[in-house]
Amino acid sequence: MEKSIPEKMLAWPLFGAGMENFGVNDQPCEIPVPSIKADELLVRIDAIGLCFSDVKLIRAGEEHPRVISKDLKKDPIIPGHEAVMTVVKVGDALTGKFEVGQRYIIQADIYVNGKGFAYGYAINGGMEQYSVLDQRVLNGDEGCYLLPLPDDMPSGVAALLEPWTCVQASYMIENRTAPKKGGRVLIAAGDRQLYTAGRALVEAHPSSVVGFGLSPEAVTKLNGELGVEMALVDEIPSGVEFDDIFLCNLPNEFAEPAAKLGSRGAVTSFIGDYTGRNGMFDVGRIHYEGFFYQGARGTELSAAYNRNVRSTMKPGGVCWLPGGAGAMGQMHTQLAVENKNGPRKILVTDMDSARIANVEKQLADTIADRGIEFKAVNPSNLSAEEFDRLLREFAPEGFDDIIMLVPVVPVLCQAAGYLGKDGLMNIFAGIPAGKEGALSVEGIVNDGHRFIGSSGSRTEHLRHTLLLAEKGALKPVTALAAIGGMKSLKKGLEAVIAAKFPGKTVIFPNCPDMPLTPVSELTKLSDKIAGTLDCAGYYTMATEDELNAKFGK
Repeated sequence: MEKSIPEKMLAWPLFGAGMENFGVNDQPCEIPVPSIKADELLVRIDAIGLCFSDVKLIRAGEEHPRVISKDLKKDPIIPGHEAVMTVVKVGDALTGKFEVGQRYIIQADIYVNGKGFAYGYAINGGMEQYSVLDQRVLNGDEGCYLLPLPDDMPSGVAALLEPWTCVQASYMIENRTAPKKGGRVLIAAGDRQLYTAGRALVEAHPSSVVGFGLSPEAVTKLNGELGVEMALVDEIPSGVEFDDIFLCNLPNEFAEPAAKLGSRGAVTSFIGDYTGRNGMFDVGRIHYEGFFYQGARGTELSAAYNRNVRSTMKPGGVCWLPGGAGAMGQMHTQLAVENKNGPRKILVTDMDSARIANVEKQLADTIADRGIEFKAVNPSNLSAEEFDRLLREFAPEGFDDIIMLVPVVPVLCQAAGYLGKDGLMNIFAGIPAGKEGALSVEGIVNDGHRFIGSSGSRTEHLRHTLLLAEKGALKPVTALAAIGGMKSLKKGLEAVIAAKFPGKTVIFPNCPDMPLTPVSELTKLSDKIAGTLDCAGYYTMATEDELNAKFGK
């Protein structure tokens, strides 16, 4: 039995780059509810989380790498990837596989034959009241990109699972611990030393090796070890990609362009003496393409592998979270505080004192229970000298982990200078690929500094987060800061830009007239709301039922 479906719906199309091209006259558009084919689903969007990634999409328009429309004015896209939905119509070919009334969250990073069709970027997303899901979503490279929701989970809470998953996934990165099997290798040297492959590179059996600047003796030895005839070049290549790159005492004029030749997930090893050396790194590609930099002294190419290859915070370590009180930052801070094997000392810095106070209040009991040394500071209240002294006093031997939640390259580069031995910086903030910053090559080679990053998540990660929430091991509702209806969606995005709320904003498309409201003021929406909140004052299914009863259409 099909649920009653209206003929028209509200939606927020993006007609080009810029907020002025989002919707029409700052309002959603009324458009026909789409029809579906036999192998498609029509779903009602029950809730959609707002994300700064949505802002980046709107600002970039057709230039965004995940958008496939060539002309948004003629072929607009509807954003929104943190979506919760209910099936309202099932195509004839899907009878028995899906049923009207089933509730789902969607894994937005959709791939078909290796090509990305992200929901809310290439496929119309959740900033509309109804959405069509085709075979790209239902039968992609990872199978079905929908995960069923338990009946007792409110849609407003379920909308927080995708951002929570991105946070969780950033600690599940798997960088390689050996050269890629059958991979493409570049070896570039700046001196005439006799470099050797070492066991790991020999056992990888690379399919091709390109050499630059190597002595004839080194070429002969490496050819013999690897069993591949090296292709020698007189200049650093361009327009090609390599899986493993070895830069052996190479001057920056050659090392910097060579380090940019990595394929997705490439490993670059700095081999030799890089004392006192800095280099310009594409820090955006660390986040978006999984670049990994490592190093070792000496002349063995394999020596750098498998040192300090981790993505989790160091147990009992010292951690710094720049931007750790923001919408996504507080999720990282919560994980650091609640992790029983997490850091013993945690420093949160944020430019918003109200957000800092919110995080301190929210996590006070857990901090006390775990006996963590916790400090939260607004750097704008300190001079540069005072802030430097605070950092060095808090971490006299440097930080074991720096979770970078500020998408500003100079801030990232400055923070990297406070890493300790075998320190790890997790670049969670989405700095665009192509953005470069100076990092210490000496720190990478001599002290084991590592830089990792990730963008998005996989279905298995979302399933993991959903399971944690169902078991009570994760309370996603703690990140909910504001709610609103469809007509206030653009105001919600403007609030995201201004960091108005200390957490995430969730929009209910089918409650069009619900005003944008911080969760601290939910009781203003209905005199019945107070009785629906749980003992800690958090939003519940009963809260959502009351909101739908008052504002739903």
